[in-house]
Amino acid sequence: MNTVIYQCAVIIACLAIQFSPIHGASCGLMSLFDTKNLTQAKYWQFQAPHACYYNQSTAEDCYFKVSFCHPLSIVQPGDPVPGMTQQYGLDESTELLVGQYSDLAWEEDGAQFAVQYSNGSMVHHNGKKASLSVHMIFLCDIKAIWSMKADKTGFVPINANMDVVVNRNLGTYQFTFNYAGACRTITPAAPLLSAGSILLIVFFTLLGAYLIFGILIQSSRGASGYELIPNVEFWQRLPGWIQDGFIFMMDKLTCNRTPLPSSEERRAFAKA
Repeated sequence: MNTVIYQCAVIIACLAIQFSPIHGASCGLMSLFDTKNLTQAKYWQFQAPHACYYNQSTAEDCYFKVSFCHPLSIVQPGDPVPGMTQQYGLDESTELLVGQYSDLAWEEDGAQFAVQYSNGSMVHHNGKKASLSVHMIFLCDIKAIWSMKADKTGFVPINANMDVVVNRNLGTYQFTFNYAGACRTITPAAPLLSAGSILLIVFFTLLGAYLIFGILIQSSRGASGYELIPNVEFWQRLPGWIQDGFIFMMDKLTCNRTPLPSSEERRAFAKA
């Protein structure tokens, strides 16, 4: 039994390491730049025609995947760390490591910031060997808001106006992106409100409209005092119904064969 528990604990710990963000400098800049939205995502995807290192044809699009805080499984050797990969079309067997996180990954430069990844896959060009590396520059554009999907992945938006320069002799990439978070907090890099916040605002707005119009209608009918509240009997009985539901659930969980009286029965008994 202890062996099974130990094995489960090891598996859980490994999964936690695999899917947890890397702590430290790889998780953004401690400055006025807003890098939070970049680093919260597991990874970002984008296409760059003709940019794959070996395949420069137009037959296959070149797909890139980059993470800024979470690990990418391709990164070897050692533990997975943030990095960038490329592949030809949908063929995952062509995946190359463009670069991976190092201690000096994040850089600040006035009105912009950059991320530098090195120690990528070894490549061959014109009889020379090189290790791929990538330099990503983020420029201020308040309209270039990068939005994640529910699964914490995202596509680089079109208005990021991605530009790429590839030096195949040196094995270097330079990407330039527009990004709202590079505007030194003039505007947030992500939408101001989450889906949950929007739902709460809608709920309380509808609740307020319900009460206001309900009170006006009840007032026009000559009601006064607490009777102005629309559907007042429903609201008076709601706590009792909630209590009944809780008692019913506890009866089922505890196998109680003598259920307690409902709120309606208690109210009838009180009136008698």
